[in-house]
Order: sequence, then structure tokens, then C-alpha cells
Amino acid sequence: MKYFYVISFFIAISLVMSCNKILQNTSQTEKVVVSQTQVIRVIDVIAFEKAITQENVQLIDVRTQEEWEEGYLKNARRFQINNPNWDTQIATLDTSKPVYVYCAKGGRSARSAKKLKKAGFTEIYDLQGGITAWKEAGKPMRM
Repeated sequence: MKYFYVISFFIAISLVMSCNKILQNTSQTEKVVVSQTQVIRVIDVIAFEKAITQENVQLIDVRTQEEWEEGYLKNARRFQINNPNWDTQIATLDTSKPVYVYCAKGGRSARSAKKLKKAGFTEIYDLQGGITAWKEAGKPMRM
């Protein structure tokens, strides 16, 4: 009888440990699903460059006119974030299509991405490090 209790004890511990492991794996799977449903994604220069070479890309630069004149990305449209006409400008975009946004270093594009999300955009890509990272990577710009 003593052996029965000892064996039962070890079986119980094994079951608890295996259930805990299953719960941990389920939790990790759920995290992956959540990350795939994010509306705003910050992506690096390589991914951004690859994405914006596709046709009909909605690419916006949220820097000032002076910054724009120093160079911008091909096919970009300038929508200065502090412009009182911001809502009118973004109304020219299609909310059902992905939009790519960049600024000088990432601060204004992050704020813009949040505004785009509030406006109903469902897929927003923000260039990590902004145009500064783009230049550092030696990527082409327009003047």
C-alpha cells in the first residue's frame, strides 16, 4: 500500500508538470496570433524598401517642407503631421490598402501611424529609424 501512494504521488506531479507545459505552449501560440493582427508595424529599411517597390503603394512622408527638399523617397507624398489639413490629406488615401509612413527618425511617423489607425487604416508600416536609417543604409533618394 505504501508503494501505491508513492507511485500515485509521482504520477500526480508528472501530470501537473505536463499540463503546465501545455499551458505555456498555448500561451506562446496566442502571442504569435496577437502579433499578426497588429495594425501598426515598425519595419526595418530592407523590408520597407522591398514593400515600397510594389505598384500603387501608399507612401507618405510626414516631415517638414525643408526636410523634404533635402531628399525624399520615390513616389512619396508629403503629409506634414502638424498641418491643419491632415485629415483632408489622408482622406485622399484608401483605408483598405496598406500605407507606409516615414519621417526623419521615427517619432513623427509613430504619431502619424496612430492617427492613421484612428482614421480607419488597418495596415500601417512605419520605417524604423526614419529617413536617417534609410540614408545610413545607402538607399536611393530623390531631390
